[in-house]
Amino acid sequence: MFGMNRSATSVAAQLEECWYVALPDHVIDLQWAPNGRQLLAVTVEGLVVAIEDLGERAQFRSVGQHQLGANAVAWSRDGQLAASGGQDGCVCIWSGGFDSAPLTLRSQASWVSRVAFSPRRDVLAWSAGKSLQLWNAVNGEVFYQSAEHDSTIADVAWNPDGSAVAVVAYNGVTLHVPGKSSSPRKYTWKGSSLTLAWSPDAKYIATGDQDSTIHFWHVKSGKDARMSGFPTKVLELTWHHSSRWLVTGGGSAIVLWDCSGAGPAGRRPHLWEAGLGKITQVAFQPQGDYLASTDHEGILLLWHLADRQEPIAACKLSAAGTGLRWSPDGQRLAIGQANGVVVVFELQPEKAPV
Repeated sequence: MFGMNRSATSVAAQLEECWYVALPDHVIDLQWAPNGRQLLAVTVEGLVVAIEDLGERAQFRSVGQHQLGANAVAWSRDGQLAASGGQDGCVCIWSGGFDSAPLTLRSQASWVSRVAFSPRRDVLAWSAGKSLQLWNAVNGEVFYQSAEHDSTIADVAWNPDGSAVAVVAYNGVTLHVPGKSSSPRKYTWKGSSLTLAWSPDAKYIATGDQDSTIHFWHVKSGKDARMSGFPTKVLELTWHHSSRWLVTGGGSAIVLWDCSGAGPAGRRPHLWEAGLGKITQVAFQPQGDYLASTDHEGILLLWHLADRQEPIAACKLSAAGTGLRWSPDGQRLAIGQANGVVVVFELQPEKAPV
């Protein structure tokens, strides 16, 4: 169980360890099923593992293998399908029960770096080298393939209503709208973006960049704000459900940006000093105010928006966190680690003493 820092103004909480499983190598990605009872994980060597969360214990089994390594996993909106992408240039698509061999789609590129199901339709997007491809689960056809972007696509994300999908590569963000005859929309800058995250209200696209900056793109107008001064390239982004707050990594501190009103431009961010190693993962609780973070030293911290001075709980993991995912109901937290361990904690709120 976590140690606690309590005060009269703090929000107190505990994260109780439920179970852990040990996979054979570095966990590179993991995702909860929409029902919150399954996890799908992939390792850097290419193993695809289905984990069933049974409350205080778990069962897991290998369901597939990507030759040369795996990169990403995703679930469909209803949990009936799951997908993985790997260094073999393949996308594997399973039924949610993993009771049959997957459908394997081979891209024209040597690797598939990201997979993402639409939040509103049975459509899967994936990045294959410099190209974006879209697959329709209803008829089993690839119905869209983009022209090549200026470099390998680094990240892919659907907007909240599932009507468009954004990708980042060198020269900025490209917004693709399936079914539209118009050309994809470009949000251009002369640099390389590595990750992106839509605000829940779809007002902003935030990107973490190779040159140790972040961008806030106003989706409607195309205007951007560029924030610099990070010690390292920024790979960690997470939005609060209200769309007011964006948390970024890019160093050893949690950086909190206020995006209300006219946006973050000209505002000084809040810094939550962890005082530990470089942040590796950040994740806001769905529909809640808790934030979890991990670092290179294997420290898991729990924060709350009501207490911005220090973390309210801390725990030493067995290795650096490489994946950090809240369950859909926000009550469980799954952490994948560099040593192959996947551990799940349950949130148990308490009232702070007065």
